[in-house]
Amino acid sequence: MNLEDIARRAGVSRSTVSRVVNGDARVSDEVRRRVQAVIREHGYHPNAAARSLASRRTRIFGLLIPRAVGSVFSDPFFPRLIEGAVGACNEADHNLMLLMDTTEDQRNIERLYQRVIRGRHLDGIVIASSVVDDPVVARLCEDDFPFVLVGRHPHHPEISFVDVNNREAARQAVAHLLQHGRRRIATICGPANVIPAIDRYGGYVSALLDAGLMPDQNLVRHSDFTSSGGYRAMRSLLPHHPDAVFCANDPMAFGALRALHETGLRTPEDVAVIGFDGLEEGESTTPPLSTVFQDTRALGREAVRALLDITQRSRKGGGVRRLLTARLLLRRSCGCAQQPQKSPGGTSSRDSP
Repeated sequence: MNLEDIARRAGVSRSTVSRVVNGDARVSDEVRRRVQAVIREHGYHPNAAARSLASRRTRIFGLLIPRAVGSVFSDPFFPRLIEGAVGACNEADHNLMLLMDTTEDQRNIERLYQRVIRGRHLDGIVIASSVVDDPVVARLCEDDFPFVLVGRHPHHPEISFVDVNNREAARQAVAHLLQHGRRRIATICGPANVIPAIDRYGGYVSALLDAGLMPDQNLVRHSDFTSSGGYRAMRSLLPHHPDAVFCANDPMAFGALRALHETGLRTPEDVAVIGFDGLEEGESTTPPLSTVFQDTRALGREAVRALLDITQRSRKGGGVRRLLTARLLLRRSCGCAQQPQKSPGGTSSRDSP
């Protein structure tokens, strides 16, 4: 079956069928439903190459994770992000190309550009875990190539992004520890050049200053978002006698809990702990981990939807700035006595002003 056959059965022109197949908005809802019913009835699948030539679109999005391949699948954040992005692509009849490469090496960037982006093998790209002054972002802006960041850009607010309010969520987490009477609150941050880590550290500092406490650099450690990194950071903090620790992600908090347990310190009696992510694994730690819940799958979904908004409506250079909700998920590790809360199943989002 071809477009002419579908057009004849639906009682429309071939060009109308082509518009429906390519997602063109210049078709009435009634005609679109009629054409789609014929397509479903006869199991028609358009030729991908011909479709791309006609529409000048590949219907392929890229998801760039600027990390080494091994670290991507050992970090629970990225599989969940990928799952959400794939789901949104499937809903939109797009494919997702997964790109994993470190962007610190200029040769890697050049290979990526020549192989994929300059060749226009993609309609757009989502960048996860962006760092300050990421050279890939600069190149994409120069080439006017559609892209969306997972995480805001600190220097260019016009760049499209999907994020949670990391600073405010971290401030609330540390303020909660202060409400428990903790005063020597440490933090285990992520890498110093990663934007969410910077924002979460900013929220930590804001909460202390609001309480009239000066941040103590002896209580600050940077780590690599891994459980082993959190473990090492917690061990190095212990000589400074913290009574609580806010970790910038859940895997580092898991490592911190392990370090406290091995040294005979009780959580939360001796050292309270709060993480950030809301990973399901936190429900089964000892004690269950209090954390800031962010729906990582929703971040992936909303990033793809924002990219669709840009590519389909020709909104280039910005204008899509979407914030998802984040909230405290209080369990035993912070000192709360209520029953452990289950991780929420979803989250809402809004376009930021």
